[in-house]
Amino acid sequence: MLFIFLLGGSNLTFAQQQFTYTQYIDNVVPMNPAWSLTRGGSEVNILGRKQWMNVEGAPSTFMANGFTSIDNINATVGFNLLSDKVAVENLTEFSLFFAKAVRLDDELYLSAAMNAGFRRYNAAYSALDPDDPTLVNSDIRENKGSIGAAVMIYIPGKFYAGVSLPRLSFEDLGTGSVNRVANYKNFYFFNIGYTHALTDEFSWDNAAVMAYTANVPLQADFSSKIWVKDALGLGFNYRTNNELGVLTSFKTGNLNIGYSYQFGFGQSKVAGFNGATHEITIGLRFGGGYSDDLRVRK
Repeated sequence: MLFIFLLGGSNLTFAQQQFTYTQYIDNVVPMNPAWSLTRGGSEVNILGRKQWMNVEGAPSTFMANGFTSIDNINATVGFNLLSDKVAVENLTEFSLFFAKAVRLDDELYLSAAMNAGFRRYNAAYSALDPDDPTLVNSDIRENKGSIGAAVMIYIPGKFYAGVSLPRLSFEDLGTGSVNRVANYKNFYFFNIGYTHALTDEFSWDNAAVMAYTANVPLQADFSSKIWVKDALGLGFNYRTNNELGVLTSFKTGNLNIGYSYQFGFGQSKVAGFNGATHEITIGLRFGGGYSDDLRVRK
């Protein structure tokens, strides 16, 4: 089963698909750092994700990000960290970002962000079978610097739409394989979200993201969640590669805990096996609880 991840479909390797996560409806920063301007105060989020629980070599991910507001210039600074593993492949990314917002009218704002960091990719293919001569000297060790940019328009607490290029790879900082270009494709994201107050106790969040890279089919993702007293959230997620997910969230004071259960159907099943993907998130806010309305910036 391990070889399926390395030699199988195009959606299973770092070279061909950018990492995406299920609970982006609550935190867009890993895809578009400009979204941090829609929040108030400071925030730290961590995520743990395990795909296809019963499949050997299945992807596992740890992610952390955070930011803090610089109120006097209407800006934020923050970081993104990603550690991703599939079989013998390991990917680590780290970047710092700066985002700034300007007011366009009474409600509408424009924000932009720049990020810079590094990306490390290791693949120990020789470990699959030390006696196989075709795998000798096949290991890959890549280190690259990267920059990125993002823009977003938003109405605090109601609406946002943005476009981002989180990683634009540039000069190679180390040695690597002839597949270097494939391993560092540039990915583009389009995000949109809308929040509607149904009653004094119920609100409705909706969000979507599209991911694009050259020579890979466009992937779209849709999420919807109902909040009860802004404390308990229940919703669903659908991805166009035939995956469905159930979303749950719980907020209390400065703490937000989320869990998602995602499963494939149809052709998205791995080798005919429909393994579940579990994802847990923990978020902590400073300078305002999760129950506060998004702050209108001056």
